[in-house]
Amino acid sequence: MQYFPTRLSSDLLHAMRHRADIDAVLDRYRTKKDPAAAAASQKKKPQQQKKVDEAELEAAEGSGAADEDDGSGNSAGYFPYKPYCGNCEKDLTVVTSYDDDTTELNYTCSACGFAETVRLNEFNRGKLVWKVDWPMRWAYEGVIFEPSGVDHSSPGSSFVVGGQIVREVFDGVQPIGPMYAFVGISGMAKMSSSKGGVPTPADALKIMEAPLLRWLYARRKPNQSFKIAFDQEIQRLYDEWDSLGRKVADGTVLPADAAAYARAVRTAAGELPSTPRPLPYRTLASVADITAGAEDQTLRILSELDPENPLTSLDEARPRLDRAENWITTQVPAEARTIVRDEADKELLGSLDDQGRESLRLLLEGLDTHWSLDGLTTLVYGVPKVLAGLEPDAKPTPELKAAQRSFFALLYRLLVSRDTGPRLPTLLLAVGAERVRRLLGA
Repeated sequence: MQYFPTRLSSDLLHAMRHRADIDAVLDRYRTKKDPAAAAASQKKKPQQQKKVDEAELEAAEGSGAADEDDGSGNSAGYFPYKPYCGNCEKDLTVVTSYDDDTTELNYTCSACGFAETVRLNEFNRGKLVWKVDWPMRWAYEGVIFEPSGVDHSSPGSSFVVGGQIVREVFDGVQPIGPMYAFVGISGMAKMSSSKGGVPTPADALKIMEAPLLRWLYARRKPNQSFKIAFDQEIQRLYDEWDSLGRKVADGTVLPADAAAYARAVRTAAGELPSTPRPLPYRTLASVADITAGAEDQTLRILSELDPENPLTSLDEARPRLDRAENWITTQVPAEARTIVRDEADKELLGSLDDQGRESLRLLLEGLDTHWSLDGLTTLVYGVPKVLAGLEPDAKPTPELKAAQRSFFALLYRLLVSRDTGPRLPTLLLAVGAERVRRLLGA
């Protein structure tokens, strides 16, 4: 419940006395086209016409700030005040009459049917509707700066209407109000504190390092909407983040990107913790997927990524490794996890044509000399080129790309019984050379 101190109670009574003026301001927007309907109509327009900004669509469908209860729709007249029911304590009440001189107010509760008569100058169990309460508090508190979401700045919403109410009713000044856009989640609806059931920043920090999360905010203006990736997009974000880090290190970074990077990696208290060996997130996630968190297997695979500079301890890959493991275990559905076969698929191996058998022979023949992440990458992409009579470093053609996809699908079916999976070089390292040979029919 909201309880009003003496001055706020005076402003509340002032709002009730000037309810006709408030109603007139609100009425200027009640004839406006509903934002959600306008957005839906815009979606149906031909492709060549300008699309409604995504943030505006989310505003129309989001928190409901533009179409929230403003006290209208009462057959007894307009009243900007909502009492809390004296019986059930809900605010589902309807004011049926009000006397300006005595401040006597009558209301009924649509939830439980309770009715009551109170004197508003003595009553403190209620609130002004939001579109009136907000400008009243601007005037009372002398607010000069208050950012708000894009939903509060859409036509007819709280900030827009409040600017007129604070001037015309409360003799105040609308604060400077920079608009900030929404933060979404990949594959999910807009985050809404009122709806609940969505990830929080603390959840995001379980699957990504703090500098990356800070960078998602730091590289954009407040009025630019963006999404935080809890799906496969997190791998691309990490690739982009690592690329930026390399540009910072070699001095080729653009000034704006350098500023965003600096804000992301350090705070006023100092530099944030970082991973000593920042291996690609997608590689760490693939390894975590295949090993199910077994540290000895994880270290074996990661140490083979770069034989000339092998990883000697998993601590070198942390905290990024821990974040990737958390992402695999909490965000990747069980049916999408990778399970390596125990035995070779003899039926599939027996059905291969000469080209299929030759492609496996070339791969197995090159395992020992290409047993590193870069080497296996060259090998798996090069086998279809050699089969086509080309050099391993030949530039791909559309036909060659089709052959590579077919070869990759064959390897996935033989290794994990699916047509897709983690990147093949990482998968081969994870499975191990001996087991790869066995599953590929050597």
